[in-house]
Amino acid sequence: MTSNIHLQIVGGFQILAAEGDMDRLFEFYGRMFARLPVEVKHTGDLTRFLSYQHPIITGEILHFFGIEVERIADIPAGLIAWELRGDSWSMWEAGRDRPTLRQKIAWEWGESTGGRFTGEFAPRKNTAQPVRLAGHLYVDLIWQSTNHDEVILVEHDPAWAQQFEQIAACLRKSLGPLALRIEHYGSTAIPGIPAKPLIDVLVEIPSFDEARSRLIPLFNRPEWEYWWYKEHMMFIRRTGIGGPRTHHLHIAPKDHPLWEGLIFRDYLRDHPDDAAQYAALKQQLAADFSSDRERYTQAKTDFVQQILAKAARTP
Repeated sequence: MTSNIHLQIVGGFQILAAEGDMDRLFEFYGRMFARLPVEVKHTGDLTRFLSYQHPIITGEILHFFGIEVERIADIPAGLIAWELRGDSWSMWEAGRDRPTLRQKIAWEWGESTGGRFTGEFAPRKNTAQPVRLAGHLYVDLIWQSTNHDEVILVEHDPAWAQQFEQIAACLRKSLGPLALRIEHYGSTAIPGIPAKPLIDVLVEIPSFDEARSRLIPLFNRPEWEYWWYKEHMMFIRRTGIGGPRTHHLHIAPKDHPLWEGLIFRDYLRDHPDDAAQYAALKQQLAADFSSDRERYTQAKTDFVQQILAKAARTP
């Protein structure tokens, strides 16, 4: 399959610290989201944002974020273009009609869903440092500026439990033994807590090596997007391309810190006073960070840690 891979991407890159530096990370991706659909020439009625990450030296990662095109032409100033064709990786800079880099690569894996390729590769000279596909998000060419990712909380809906069971059943069927455990996660799993109306699902996997090569192609579809965090895969399901979110799938092995979220969930289920404090905090943070999901989530960290500490002291 990898011999048939052909990807052409126009985007930008930035070298960022592997840990922290979240402000620069958010600024870079936000800037690329705004520029690429407007400035890059592409054809067809559907394309994708693609994001690759490449560890370059200890403590730093090169982030490349671009939009898939059918033909590389007229690269906007400050951007670059990549072409991945078989085992070759070429890069163009704005104003150049010849590649400024051409290198042989070896694919760790590569798969196609409906002609849209995903995968991971490594430069032949440095096979220990793979260039990892970090995210894909489909976009139609009538780019909508409507923000469907605002933090809007609603009162707890008892139907959320049934919605979890429905998607859990689908995941058990499609993932088989790859899904060792499937749990309802986040505020929609805690009765009485206001929440964003989407279902968080936590899936335990045996290893990322197997999970990436199977799950990324499985969810490589217009209604899904994929993001890679530190040893944590996340798939987001939306109602249509770029529409409101309906599900988050968090994929992690059993020893990942994400599983502490179940301790948090169970403690608040059993302690209504703490749950009420959390509900009030969420309402305040939703007002403070209504247009910034990442900071909304980060601002809850101290409270979450306090609850985990309480849970550790509770018999």
